[in-house]
Amino acid sequence: MKRTLFLLLAIVMLVSGCGFGGGKKDGSRDNTPAKTEDLSKSEANKEFASKTTGISDSEPGDRLFAVIVENTPAARPQSGLIDADIVYEALAEGGITRFLALYNNEYPDTVGPVRSARPYFVQLTKGWGAEFVHVGGSTQAYDEIRKLKLGDYDAMHIDRPFFKDKSRKAPHATYISLKDLEKMKSVSDGYNYQLAFNKGGNAMEVSSVEVPYNNSFDIKYTYDDKDGHYMRCIDGKPHTDRESGKQLYADNIIIEFHKHRTLDDEGRLEITMAGEGDAVIVSGGREINCRWKRTGNSSPVKYVDDNGEDIMLNPGKTWINIVPAGLGINIE
Repeated sequence: MKRTLFLLLAIVMLVSGCGFGGGKKDGSRDNTPAKTEDLSKSEANKEFASKTTGISDSEPGDRLFAVIVENTPAARPQSGLIDADIVYEALAEGGITRFLALYNNEYPDTVGPVRSARPYFVQLTKGWGAEFVHVGGSTQAYDEIRKLKLGDYDAMHIDRPFFKDKSRKAPHATYISLKDLEKMKSVSDGYNYQLAFNKGGNAMEVSSVEVPYNNSFDIKYTYDDKDGHYMRCIDGKPHTDRESGKQLYADNIIIEFHKHRTLDDEGRLEITMAGEGDAVIVSGGREINCRWKRTGNSSPVKYVDDNGEDIMLNPGKTWINIVPAGLGINIE
């Protein structure tokens, strides 16, 4: 028995010493390490450039939501605007402004107060192919939703993921959880990402931008060296986020000049979105005078210089102010 075990052990050692395909043809040992996946190119370390911010440090989400958010004094401070990638601001009736906030990189638990739609916000949303979130709307807005076949979530027709904030009175009490909305079936036929981004760079020629819609809605963005953003104020006070208390900010500021017309006795507006008009962009600390162009009311926008070349933005959050043609703005 011992002799048999000894012979088996010798055979095993002989086979191992030959390498059995593990050595080179000349009999020497191959110390070349086995090929492994290049971790710098692996999914775990891949950079993802956001189509709504141009930022590459995290993978963007699969959904693009456009939410109507109120901006009356009773609605401030709002929730979730600080998490939006792009925010449009435009006049509604009575001289107030209202927001259309776009979310692609983050889906916060609380966004609002959510308010009613207006036709130009419907058109802007359709241009992005985004999923529209609102609470009711004007007759003209509902007409546009039907005409454009825009996929939407309306708190007048569904409950969850909308909810009421008991600490606020109607109509300033309706909020939505985008984290829960993300779990619901998409109502978009495809997203149209419109902005182009460069690799950054900051000349810092512009220290502040003032957009005085009227005496009650005077908007100002002031560059902060410490934070590296244009910090937003409204009516001379910091415009803050309700949950975190942090001040809202922009990295890119776009001002589009449009024709405005009053539609009815309640002061509802028609804003001409189709065609082209003057625009001013503050990006990378520079003031860029350019033109906005849309082939139709609900078409994607292009921002072009005098040579017809597309304007590139710095990576970051973008605030777009839709203002009446001829409004005096102040850039320093």
